[in-house]
Amino acid sequence: MRRAAFWGYLFTIVSVLSILSCAVSAQQSNVDLTTKSLEDLMDIQVYAASKHEQSTSDAPSSVTVITADEIQKYGYRSLADILESVRGFYVTYDRDYSFVGVRGFGRLGDSNNRILVLIDGHQINDNVFGEPYLGTEFLVDVDLIDRVEIIRGPSSSLYGADAFLAVINVITRKAPQLKGFELSVAPASFGTYDGRASYGGQYRGMDVMLSGTFYNSRGETLFFPQFDSPATNYGITRNTDYESFQHILATISFHGFTFQGLYSGRDKGVPTAYYGALFNDPRTQNFDHHQYFDLSYQHSFGESWNLTARTSYDRASLRAPVAYSTGLPDGSTTVDTYSFAGAWWNTEVKLNRTLFKKHQVTFGTQITNNLQQNQGDYTAIGNVFVPDPSSSVIWAVYAQDEFAIAHSLTLSAGLRYDHYSDFGGTTNPRLGLIYHPFRTTTLKLLYGTAFRAPEPFELTPDFGLYDDNLGLKPETIRSVEGVLEQALGQHLTVAGSVYRNWINNLISIETNPADGNSIYENSGEVNATGVEVELDGRFAGGLQGRASYSYTAASQTLAPGTLPNSPRQLGKLNVSAPVVRQWLFASVDAQYTSPVQTLAANTISGFSVFNVTLLGHTLGKHLDVSGSVYNIFNKKYFDPGRPEDPEDAIQQDGRNFRIKITGRF
Repeated sequence: MRRAAFWGYLFTIVSVLSILSCAVSAQQSNVDLTTKSLEDLMDIQVYAASKHEQSTSDAPSSVTVITADEIQKYGYRSLADILESVRGFYVTYDRDYSFVGVRGFGRLGDSNNRILVLIDGHQINDNVFGEPYLGTEFLVDVDLIDRVEIIRGPSSSLYGADAFLAVINVITRKAPQLKGFELSVAPASFGTYDGRASYGGQYRGMDVMLSGTFYNSRGETLFFPQFDSPATNYGITRNTDYESFQHILATISFHGFTFQGLYSGRDKGVPTAYYGALFNDPRTQNFDHHQYFDLSYQHSFGESWNLTARTSYDRASLRAPVAYSTGLPDGSTTVDTYSFAGAWWNTEVKLNRTLFKKHQVTFGTQITNNLQQNQGDYTAIGNVFVPDPSSSVIWAVYAQDEFAIAHSLTLSAGLRYDHYSDFGGTTNPRLGLIYHPFRTTTLKLLYGTAFRAPEPFELTPDFGLYDDNLGLKPETIRSVEGVLEQALGQHLTVAGSVYRNWINNLISIETNPADGNSIYENSGEVNATGVEVELDGRFAGGLQGRASYSYTAASQTLAPGTLPNSPRQLGKLNVSAPVVRQWLFASVDAQYTSPVQTLAANTISGFSVFNVTLLGHTLGKHLDVSGSVYNIFNKKYFDPGRPEDPEDAIQQDGRNFRIKITGRF
């Protein structure tokens, strides 16, 4: 899409929202709108920005909150769908995992390890790849999400490594929000079936939430032109895009204690023939598992100190068989299985209180004992995992002070020191100046740094196609950002950001000239400068909408030119309107992505994708029925391939649908 066409598209978005605003205002002029609608826009509570509850306007970050209501109305199927709708974020899918880019930086070959993902404050990035799952592989059913907090910018001053570009905190629904049994079933395109059973209630003074989800999909029949020959079925692959998973989540709360247990298991076929695998062979797949137990305790000592303590134990594993040809004349094949097994124990204690009516201080310490960071292969005989054992310990201390300089001016200052048993120490600050010149206006000036230590897979990948690099250094980022949030009357807010990021010692996959294998190297510096603007509206009649535009210019110093997978422009549009009072809603969710460059320096055309959802509350609060059509105009579009893929660009799904029925008892 040419630039002029895009500006026309953006103008149309803003015009539609403005017209709808006038229409609703005229129809609802006799309705008494209180300041609550304004608070919904500017004073939504968020936890992850400072590790305590505060309004988004007071948070020392650029923040977006996506609620359960929006998830339902727009038919989001995964955390990746949610992030795709957020300004400055974009998602690429390689028919295996979903990967998120943030503000022009979506490095092909990483494992989402530059964002930190939390479930109710529990960190889920694994300890071998540093990967949090985002797509259908995400550990929690999206129907169990109460809200998602998206915190842009580096946050290592609170969270340490991986809080590099953003922190995503997924808050799940608890027993009081479920209030009984909830059953859901969702048939969809490509032979897909999704089901969930949940219960929330009280038992002997305990709040109990239990939920289980199953998912199964046959997947698409796909065509890859790279394999268009008689020997490889003319590029057509069937029964290799399959996926199935199971989730179990339990949350129990009692007298300040909260226990949460999670199990997630997934089996996904990989149809792209990555790493030189046989094309159209269903044996190439990934088995992912993640389990954790988390126990937290909160207590207030009078009106002074607030204590939060938590301890948790995680296990994560991957088994990834890849089918290869032996190269022998008899045409025989073999399966090589890379695997990892990670286990870690995490403990954190945090204290906060208000001092002298002007300082809200937070102190904390955290220890992560990586008990296992093992990688290896399964033996050809006996199918036994033979690991290369590894372990490490990380400890940290942090402090933050939110100082009310004046009634309308606050300085937020934070500092964290992390010590790695194998890398030594690193210190990262964050500063935020938040000014409210008027009740409806917020100005923020933000500065922060973050680091990302090399993951075990980047240092010593136990995989035959990669070489070790024990000299790999951590990468760092410095960020400066200015934020404006302004209410426009009682119905609309506008938010804008201008930012500059400097990334040093960038960790990238390179080719080792000595043997032609892949190797992770520190490859110089990346700079990114950008601007974002967003218009958000909510009205008494039930109409709500959000439109945003992002522009980012990113470049790499050691390889001048366009950064791969770095779209300069992103456009987002969400509009939901009541069709019949409050029991039938129609919603449109759309994204525009400008052209991006592939690893082979080819250009993928920009594209727009529109999704439509109808949601009906057919029996009051007891039964919801929704129907969604994704990519409704059947747009043919591509995402860039990753270094392990033979495809330079991978075609994405055409038009598809989902029907969901949810009952409450």
